[in-house]
Amino acid sequence: MSDILHALFISGGILLLVVILTLIVSIVTVNRGAAEMAGGGHEHAAEAVALKESSPTAAKPAAKPAAGPATDEINVLQILGLGTALFVLAILGLFALSLIEHM
Repeated sequence: MSDILHALFISGGILLLVVILTLIVSIVTVNRGAAEMAGGGHEHAAEAVALKESSPTAAKPAAKPAAGPATDEINVLQILGLGTALFVLAILGLFALSLIEHM
């Protein structure tokens, strides 16, 4: 078997594992989101509200509610940027490893 085919089989095997891992993570994430949209993710929130209402400070009126959206949310552009940065770092690391091995 030639070296090129051997390298292609190795890279194909690695890529297949990455694709399978990506599919598993995607399925878990979508199922978690679907359960949260259906109301399945709020069991603990009801307990927290019940505990908060029974506390002695519950009789005080709340200050003013938050006016804007939460600032710690991650948007799609941040995720894409981080993914691209990680990809570039991985490729540069593999390139450096290749250069070190060939010297």
